[in-house]
Amino acid sequence: MPSMNIMQLQKLRPLGALEQFSSARHHLGFYNNVGLSAAYVCPTLRPADLKATIFCALAIVIPRHPALSAIVLDEDSNEPYFARLPEINLEDAVTFVTRQEPVAESGRDVELDNILEAQHNTPFKEGHGTLPYWRLVIVTSPESEKEFVASFIFHHSLGDGASGMVFHRDFVAALSSNPPPMTSTIVLPVNTPLLPNLEALLPFATPPVSTSPNPINLWSGSNIIPPTRSNFHSLTFSAKNTNHLLQACKLHGTTLTSTLPMLIASALFSTLPDTFNSLECTIPVSLRRFLPEPVNESVIGVYLDAFSAYYDRTPEAHFPWFEARRSRGLINDYLKANGEKINVAKFKQIKDMRAFFLGRVGKERGTSFDVSNLGIMKIEAQEKESWKMGKVVFSRSAFVSGSAIAAGIVTGADGCLTIGFCWQEGVVDRGVVEMVVENVRAVIESISEEMRGEGEMKVEEQTRREGEVRR
Repeated sequence: MPSMNIMQLQKLRPLGALEQFSSARHHLGFYNNVGLSAAYVCPTLRPADLKATIFCALAIVIPRHPALSAIVLDEDSNEPYFARLPEINLEDAVTFVTRQEPVAESGRDVELDNILEAQHNTPFKEGHGTLPYWRLVIVTSPESEKEFVASFIFHHSLGDGASGMVFHRDFVAALSSNPPPMTSTIVLPVNTPLLPNLEALLPFATPPVSTSPNPINLWSGSNIIPPTRSNFHSLTFSAKNTNHLLQACKLHGTTLTSTLPMLIASALFSTLPDTFNSLECTIPVSLRRFLPEPVNESVIGVYLDAFSAYYDRTPEAHFPWFEARRSRGLINDYLKANGEKINVAKFKQIKDMRAFFLGRVGKERGTSFDVSNLGIMKIEAQEKESWKMGKVVFSRSAFVSGSAIAAGIVTGADGCLTIGFCWQEGVVDRGVVEMVVENVRAVIESISEEMRGEGEMKVEEQTRREGEVRR
């Protein structure tokens, strides 16, 4: 892109309060980005055509979403705004990496974990004003030339986790459409306005009345220390184990989203010293269901909230399903407000977001861990010889003043559940996180084993009774 004064870029609109929350922490080095990676395969793909095919698909996706050509200017001020890049050179936005080692038999992709860790330690500061606030890393394998992993890394002011799902759904659709060849690697954005920010769509939303308990001996890692240095470790379960876990949730009157916080809380309690009796979990929630058009499940933007759930150490020898049911009740209670009571509404009261973050340095962090579940990657049925998507991984940068451990959860198009654990260097020992990961794996596999046979029959009987009631 020719050099130009970035202040001459087309001004789009000011950032909303929730968008400023992420732009300020990016500027301070408190948080870098979000990532969603997906495995792709095409039986008819020729390796020599891979780069051109990916570029042609991106040339379809980018104009569809105005956020993909937007960057933040004046990020170091109290009045940041979005501006549009005049062009995007795909040679600069897309990186190709060749695998050096195969995926482990356990299903964990250590090499991809390392690539994502490096990406989440790289902010969008280099090439500011010329490079987009997203990048795509294509990880290919010399052993299988018809498949690759695409890692979409993006600035959190542009999109939330659901936006990553939108990108990949549109990307696989574009790949499957046999896009026409490009004559240039330059994509020119369309002159489409950015979608409204959350505050403009919910102008009368207010924070709920705080009912936070006073937890005793709460664990939340070390005090708040900048800058961020992210570590990442993924954990993947087979489609069979994932299905068994879903069946167990149904059998016990709860959901996967409600069960996962308690699963991780149980794993933490099994790892931490007995002196810690309480944990606070932050649970992000998509607000898209409450918002008017043009915001829906097919757009890229930041439309989320979060609330806290508290867990106490229990003497239960088995997994405490009653706590998972309590989590479900908390989530349902939140959803009953229909978006009228949202915690992020308090961000509108913060006049200087950078000072807000800097004022927390050295203090105790408020939350132990967070659990963000993007749900299932659902894509349209594809022809046998067309592009297919498989495993998906949700990853994030560590947040300096956020939770000690962040768990990003998604179920891929292959039916496999993946949990991506992220934590800040110096806040939690790697050994602690690895023990938590192992405990989560052991509990889910144990639940899956219990569901084989008798458990599956109970689910079938429950489903049959529910069908009779509906009739």
